[in-house]
Amino acid sequence: MKSILPALGAVLLVSACATSTPRAPTMIGDVVDTPLGSVRGETVTENGVTAHIYRGIPYAQPPVGELRWRAPEPAEAWDGVHDATEWPNRCPQGESSMGAGGPISEDCLYVNVVTAAERSDEGRPVMVFFHGGGLTTGTGNSTTYNHPMLPNKGVVVVTVNSRLGPIGYLAHPELSEETRYGSGNYGTLDLRASLQWVEENIEAFGGDPDNVTIFGESGGGTKTISQMATPLSEGLFDAAIVESGSALVSEQRITMLDDAEAVGVRLADELGASSADELRELSWQEIIAAADEVGFRANVVVDGYVIPEPVSTMFANGDQAQVPLIVGANQGERSLQTSVPLMANLHSAAGAPTYVYNFTQLPMGWREEEGCVAFHGLELTYVFGAVPTGLHSATTQFLAGTGGCTTRVPEHDAQDLWLAERSAEIWASFARDGDPSVPGLVEWPQYSEDNNVYLDIGVPLEVRENVQGSYVRPNVENPRF
Repeated sequence: MKSILPALGAVLLVSACATSTPRAPTMIGDVVDTPLGSVRGETVTENGVTAHIYRGIPYAQPPVGELRWRAPEPAEAWDGVHDATEWPNRCPQGESSMGAGGPISEDCLYVNVVTAAERSDEGRPVMVFFHGGGLTTGTGNSTTYNHPMLPNKGVVVVTVNSRLGPIGYLAHPELSEETRYGSGNYGTLDLRASLQWVEENIEAFGGDPDNVTIFGESGGGTKTISQMATPLSEGLFDAAIVESGSALVSEQRITMLDDAEAVGVRLADELGASSADELRELSWQEIIAAADEVGFRANVVVDGYVIPEPVSTMFANGDQAQVPLIVGANQGERSLQTSVPLMANLHSAAGAPTYVYNFTQLPMGWREEEGCVAFHGLELTYVFGAVPTGLHSATTQFLAGTGGCTTRVPEHDAQDLWLAERSAEIWASFARDGDPSVPGLVEWPQYSEDNNVYLDIGVPLEVRENVQGSYVRPNVENPRF
């Protein structure tokens, strides 16, 4: 495949390097003035900590009509004050037991910002979170992800909604011809656009655009890796955290453009659409239903431009972003034996600081259940400092069974509250300078294939060796993770 990256990349580079007139420092309150316009949020308090939250700020134009299956266009400036007190739309997706409810629309390219800064010139590290859901479901609109605890550890948190499923990752020969370089990575380009928005706007919320950590869980880990792999996001972030979502670095997760386009043709045939224009005339509901029928699976596409080579090849060659990395999973997840050490080995071999963890904590109610182990997604409640809020979420309750845990909403105790606050401190410390160690709390050593050290995130926090041996099979017949 011939890559035209230099030519088109130069165009994007001009946008990425554009600078605006320096803005005078301002106080941060319910109304914040951004370069695109003013936004009105609100102040929230949970567990005795307070922060400002601004929901549903547009980072790109609505990708509707002719903009469906096109790279995102920059958001347009607005007059007056944008109401940022309500959650934005979720991106098109099917029914799921995971994630929050709320309206679904293709008009969904929005970020939520949570900050405890008092002035715009505080220069706090920025943490940009990509939600999970296998590139198919989910939302950044969550009281867990947007909890005030993590921002109160000195960072600004941004949660991102991006295109999903066939709306975000459909490839088709005609769509590829429209762009001259390929198709299928619209969701990946959305994430890049959100980072561009952060670079240009986050200072208004007290954030430092030159100190950005991207992180994500499950499918959000895949999204994080996609940003590490695409050269289009070079310079837009400075560190990365991959939580239970490291499989994209394996050779089994390669989707080449030709194969993705073939699935797109089958989808169009299923819908009776003879052109891209006819596909754009259909509802997103029809497209998602047909995608299920033809076996469409959303994945990052190797198109020679957004993703120049298979991600496994890029990591093997050290061509990914050379930024400090935390990668890990939870005790009941088999990836501790496979893709977690694989990604850690490849990234550390390239010379980049690498830190590995196994999350083992269980809230008190589940601690008392025999055969229950830390399951997929449980760590999110703790790293966002959201105990007990996160334990009540639909996602946590849905996934509890995969860890052999039965109590619907478990009780928590002082140990859980302690670890939630400490976990948030560790993640914030990493965002500050690429080192997750916290003086007086934990000294987290860098990982290498030779030393195979990792941090057991539980009570107590312990540095151990042999992450592959730390996996504990949950008490379920067929573990999903």
